[in-house]
Amino acid sequence: MKDLDKLLNGLEIKNILGDKNKKIKGFNYDSRKCKEDFLFVAIKGVQFDGHQFIEKAIDKGANTIVCEDETFIPANSNELTFIIVNNSRLALSKISANWFDNPSKKMKLIGVTGTNGKTTITFLIKQLLEANNYKVGIIGTTGIFIGNKKVPATHTTPESLELQGHLNIMLNSNIDFVVMEVSSHSLVQSRVADIDFDFAIFTNLTHEHLDFHKTINEYALAKKLLFDSMNKGVAIVNADDEYGNLMLQDFKGEKKLKIGRKPEADILIKNEKLNNTNSSFTLDFIKDNEQLKYTTALVGRFNIDNLSFAIVIAKLLGLDDEIIRKTIENINGATGRMQKIPLKNGALGIVDYSHTPDALEKALVTCRELLPDNSHLICVFGCGGDRDKRKRPLMGAIAGRLADYIIITDDNPRTEDSEKIIDMIYKGITKEHKKNTIIISKRDDAIAYAVNLSKKDDIILVAGKGHEGYQIYGTKKRYFSDIDELKKYSIIND
Repeated sequence: MKDLDKLLNGLEIKNILGDKNKKIKGFNYDSRKCKEDFLFVAIKGVQFDGHQFIEKAIDKGANTIVCEDETFIPANSNELTFIIVNNSRLALSKISANWFDNPSKKMKLIGVTGTNGKTTITFLIKQLLEANNYKVGIIGTTGIFIGNKKVPATHTTPESLELQGHLNIMLNSNIDFVVMEVSSHSLVQSRVADIDFDFAIFTNLTHEHLDFHKTINEYALAKKLLFDSMNKGVAIVNADDEYGNLMLQDFKGEKKLKIGRKPEADILIKNEKLNNTNSSFTLDFIKDNEQLKYTTALVGRFNIDNLSFAIVIAKLLGLDDEIIRKTIENINGATGRMQKIPLKNGALGIVDYSHTPDALEKALVTCRELLPDNSHLICVFGCGGDRDKRKRPLMGAIAGRLADYIIITDDNPRTEDSEKIIDMIYKGITKEHKKNTIIISKRDDAIAYAVNLSKKDDIILVAGKGHEGYQIYGTKKRYFSDIDELKKYSIIND
């Protein structure tokens, strides 16, 4: 049980109606989860307005309501307390941090934002830290990890109540570092407003989430909120991305670093060598006059980018150079990120989460670099329903240009007509490439067709779902895994 006035510490309050000296047993933003002597935060969401559920929260036993609109206060509620604020989401963030006594201030937090690469970078950093005997937590797309214990997640970055709760559990589990994917949605919706970051990484910005942000500039400014929120720590950005400099504008922390191939980078990526079994590269730390060479089992130029961010974090934390180098040699990528699955017929299956135009292009370019002469690249992919429609023909055009055969299929059509989604993708493919395009809406049949089409040394890229273990039709999830489907035809038995 907590004192209400302590929970309200730091809130910007417009008005208080009722007694501020109350005891609070718990709090929530979901009226269905409220109980006796709970505090309810009414949030205006995308689909529902929490203000419409104030009376339901009161019926459940809530004694305090935080809201933006006084007109929703019911009559005959004299025994209740109403806290009127300008922004309920900011209020929820602050109350959540106060309830758990600000756990992020008691651990080191590394935030990773950008369109692509977030998940892989978090897992690379985790492995480097664990190789140096630190305990690490992860919060991101593939779940929440407390050490190696996994907790399911519904969002890349959870709502502030759940987020602070997970951080508190990590603190009590003696976690040293938390590595967190920070989505643009979470930044705009103030889910991380009271998270105390020590490091912030910006990977890249490409066409994604424009159904939510409307324009690429709005999307970029959403990402910048992570860096704007920091009054300490280190900002690390991709020097090769046109939005990298924007992230660093007005940064109030202690250090700004750029990683990339452009001359203005503080840490230059050089001497890159790529093949289908490993990659090697050199990082030139300009100011320190230090050049370090690394070899890794991970393939692809974008994985060199991902590794570079992880290595720089490790170096800034003072980790042992030799341990870093040895760990990098056999480091694992994240599940469903350019995950290789050798097939019985001698072809190579690759599962990747690439569901944006830029990510699909990078995945296909990488596959092309791995492809032996006189072999073929087969791409199986679709686009999600109820999401940005503008990217569908763009992804069709990219697949047509880079793959020898394209199989368009379902990828979480949700409430949209699957055929219409596929048709939008198909329209982006040029007439020349349409002759090598097949439409098979059922995803398992599409993968089976690709395997039967493939021959020794061919590569099949199954793109879009990555780690996901479901397909969404309507509003219901059905079990489905690209990884498990490909393994039916694989030499891998697990």
